[in-house]
Amino acid sequence: MTSKSPAPSPSTRVLVWDLPTRLLHWTLAGSFASAFVVASVADEHSPSFVVHMLLGAIAAIAVVLRVAWGFVGSRYARFRSFAFGPGSVVSYLRGVFRGEGERHRGHNPANAWAAFAMFALLLGVAATGALIARGGHVVKDVHAVLVYAMVAVVAAHLAGLALQAIRRRENVAIDMVDGKQVGDPAHAIASAHPVAAVAAIGLLVASAAVLVRGYDPATRRLTLPGVGPSLELGNAEEGDRDRRGGRGRDRHHDD
Repeated sequence: MTSKSPAPSPSTRVLVWDLPTRLLHWTLAGSFASAFVVASVADEHSPSFVVHMLLGAIAAIAVVLRVAWGFVGSRYARFRSFAFGPGSVVSYLRGVFRGEGERHRGHNPANAWAAFAMFALLLGVAATGALIARGGHVVKDVHAVLVYAMVAVVAAHLAGLALQAIRRRENVAIDMVDGKQVGDPAHAIASAHPVAAVAAIGLLVASAAVLVRGYDPATRRLTLPGVGPSLELGNAEEGDRDRRGGRGRDRHHDD
């Protein structure tokens, strides 16, 4: 007579999110939120505006790393686990409102679509920001539209997480901290991939170091190796430009 293994407890939490996924998730969220706050309180003439642009660059790098991890990462980090059609999203949201429906390991349909939208919008925000820094001020309005579209998606995402926590007692924010969700141990991933997480941290730190090293506070320009022309991170104050112009006129007059 064979013995059966006990059924998993309803409160059993198993590892679902690996370390690189969690690290890049919070880096992306923190850098975008910080960049948005800085841009909201400082205009492009402020010396602190450069922080906004550097944070935006870090967010873009985090997206690129996350996209790469979406092809080679663990089971629930890979994009193939995000394969939900529009009907699945509608059905899932209907179930959330009713406090019922199927539980999903990893991303649920709504979160999967939100993730894709945020990745695309952040890359668009970064691209238009870089164009502005190269003198392409014609895309300023496009940049602003993409930023506020990103804010709208983030707000909808947070509202969905709150509804999910209230109606289904699933706290995804906590899950993304410790990497665990309630489920069958058979659904757990085998490793948190700490080596890949250390590599991701190294790439983020190295990228930040290159950005800081290439920035000249005197001219507010960023020069990156192998990129070409330098980028202007914000505009100088009108008064500063006038004073520089005045000194130039005085020197010309003295000559």
